[in-house]
Amino acid sequence: MREPTAATAPPIVRRMMPVMSNGRPRRRNLAAWLGPVVTFVGMVSYFTLFARFPALRDFPWGNLPLVLAGVALSILGLVRSVRCGSRWWARGLAGLGLALSLLLGGFFVAYVFVLSYALPAPTTTAASLDVAPDFELPDAHGAMHRLSDYRGSRVVLVFYRGHW
Repeated sequence: MREPTAATAPPIVRRMMPVMSNGRPRRRNLAAWLGPVVTFVGMVSYFTLFARFPALRDFPWGNLPLVLAGVALSILGLVRSVRCGSRWWARGLAGLGLALSLLLGGFFVAYVFVLSYALPAPTTTAASLDVAPDFELPDAHGAMHRLSDYRGSRVVLVFYRGHW
């Protein structure tokens, strides 16, 4: 069945139908804006939810297809906007959505497959220590504290750069 055009539609429908310059009814290009949203959801859900599980952290089984589907939707949205003869600003927004999807997808792939593998392995020294070595440091008021004074109790040490 052919798509109704403004010329073939009944008069009551013709008045309600937004028409493009080529005579076809105007349809919303959902893929153009849905692509960046799906890409963003795929990327953010990896960092907030799926990175907690080792099987999904090491290889993003659920997130990588979602990010790739978002990029594919953005490409489809740009192709639809160019093929249907949309206005110049609609084609520009579809291109901007594709650029955003490619940027987010590229960051996601670079983080998961490049940056996370470049992290250093744990050293044997840190893994073999049972007891921290003794040291002495001043607190905020200048009083000296030794770690051996707190043996047998739980201690949380916070080191940071800066001054009081």
